[in-house]
Amino acid sequence: MSRPRPRADALLLAAAVLALTADERVFGLGTDGRIMVRTAVSMVTLGEIGIARGQAVDVPRPGGDAVSRYGMGASFVLALPAFVAGAFERAFGAGASQSLFVLEQILLVLLAAFAAGLLARALSGDERAAGAAALATALASPLWAYVALDFSEPLQAAVSGSAFACALLSARPGESARRAMALAALSGFLAGFGLLTKSLLVILIPLVVSLIAFSGEPSGRKGRVAAAFAGILTPAALWLVLERVRFGRPFASYAGEHFGHPVVDGLWRLTVGPNKGLLLYFPLALLSLIGAAALFRKASAAILALAAFCGFLLVSAAAWWAWDGTFGWGPRLLVPGVPLLAALAACAPVPPLVFRALFVLGFAVNGIAVLQPEFLTSWTYKVLPRRELAAAEAARFPAFAFERMPDGRSLLFSQYDAANHAALAPIPLAARLLSARLDEKGVVALDAALWTSHEPALRPVSSLAQAIAPAELVHLTAPFRWPHLGMSLSRRKTQADQSLAYVEALLDQANRAQDMGRSDRALAFGEQLFALLPNSQTAVVLAEGYRLSGRRETLAAFAEETLRKRTVDPEFGVVLALAARDAGDAAVARRLLVDVATRGRDAGLESLLVRPPSEWPTTLREIQRERRRVDASRRE
Repeated sequence: MSRPRPRADALLLAAAVLALTADERVFGLGTDGRIMVRTAVSMVTLGEIGIARGQAVDVPRPGGDAVSRYGMGASFVLALPAFVAGAFERAFGAGASQSLFVLEQILLVLLAAFAAGLLARALSGDERAAGAAALATALASPLWAYVALDFSEPLQAAVSGSAFACALLSARPGESARRAMALAALSGFLAGFGLLTKSLLVILIPLVVSLIAFSGEPSGRKGRVAAAFAGILTPAALWLVLERVRFGRPFASYAGEHFGHPVVDGLWRLTVGPNKGLLLYFPLALLSLIGAAALFRKASAAILALAAFCGFLLVSAAAWWAWDGTFGWGPRLLVPGVPLLAALAACAPVPPLVFRALFVLGFAVNGIAVLQPEFLTSWTYKVLPRRELAAAEAARFPAFAFERMPDGRSLLFSQYDAANHAALAPIPLAARLLSARLDEKGVVALDAALWTSHEPALRPVSSLAQAIAPAELVHLTAPFRWPHLGMSLSRRKTQADQSLAYVEALLDQANRAQDMGRSDRALAFGEQLFALLPNSQTAVVLAEGYRLSGRRETLAAFAEETLRKRTVDPEFGVVLALAARDAGDAAVARRLLVDVATRGRDAGLESLLVRPPSEWPTTLREIQRERRRVDASRRE
């Protein structure tokens, strides 16, 4: 029996490693991912794109809800696991669909690795180089760490690498005209889908078309170019429609954010800097320069297109106000270029030992983030004091990046400044935190693992237990468990250290329905939530659904059963107080609210008690927002 080709071996090995190291517990913990998953669930449950208000980076709409500001391509792809997530969780338990979402991330990383292999094979003609490129992409680059994270970078890398690979293959000598046209059309479609995924990837379109136009035999070029434009048309048109529907015009989703960072500073920080330098997280990128130089005479059009794409990513990221990507492992904004760099590195004419040594180094560095996911590392920056911004400096940041105090000061949230300080470098910090988690000594060990610095601005001002919300702290302090695909299928109900991305998206739709005055939807999503995960929080959502729908008898029966069977969330009492108010019993309404406010020492609810029940907000969501405003003013 003949052995499989090196590229097939590489992909099988990569698939096995990715599956055996995927930490499903943290998928859905990031703001970006939550919004994209929420949008996907809105699509598959309602055929809409709306989400509830409440995130710092959403885009509010007049009807009371909001839309995602992120590229819709990721939500379209997430709609696939979201479509079956409900049935999957009903069969295997709440949280089981984490496996589906992470499986999709694994497949996207493997697609990026496959594309890198195709590029290397097309550029060098060497199947071993193709296998090396595939392995480098999947296991020696930051993409490995993104399998468990909810960012769209695996999709961006897969689309970018595949678009260039198909463009190059369409111009391959000896390719049949029909196959060449199909590959050119697919290349164009992928370039257009890249635009749909992230507007900045519009650069893919001219580069891919140029590569098709200037590669291969002159005969058939016009047909291939026409096929590429035909492929671009549908996703680009969909992008334009969605841009206008959501923002009123194209390229408006990041209003208030600018390319204002000094480019030279960003360039060195993104290449060799100690916090986000690409060469630290993907050492093999160094060989891509050698590979590009060696192949330039043979494939100048391809090398120029690949270099232009990677250069565009680097310069645009260096100039962006959040050049580091804020969250995400390594230089997140450069990750879409990894398959291209891996392909060029695999083609570099260097001794095999050099490639292997750099591969092992990249494998070790990124393996740290696989075992200590990036969210669990970046959250620790919350213990830092917030830096005061001068007025001119504050103008460079969007409003959500800092807090304006009553005395006029602007305080920058620490995560937006962390990448500027070598003492806060993520690689050693993640290694120390992982060691502390392995010791299983709790938050005290984690506090001791944080950085030490003589600079007052870099000294922790509190313990992690004080700076991080309990819902997040549980992920940091949970005992280490070896991650793997499918671990969510055996989740115990008592485990709190796992994200519930699908359940949280259903909760978001219930909240959205409340804000929009859609009592029918609020009740329907409340019933879905409680059926999947009957606990004190979902009981509140269902009770509010009953109240808004005017189902007083059902609410009374549900309240009696709930109070008898389980410990209730204080907000359950708030819903009952609102129900009493709705029924015209102001005395009972006030007594119930007094009881909740007294037991919880809730300043927000106490502020309501100075007003008659008839002047209380209409919904629980409105009360929650008012309480947050009161609590924020008290903290200030």
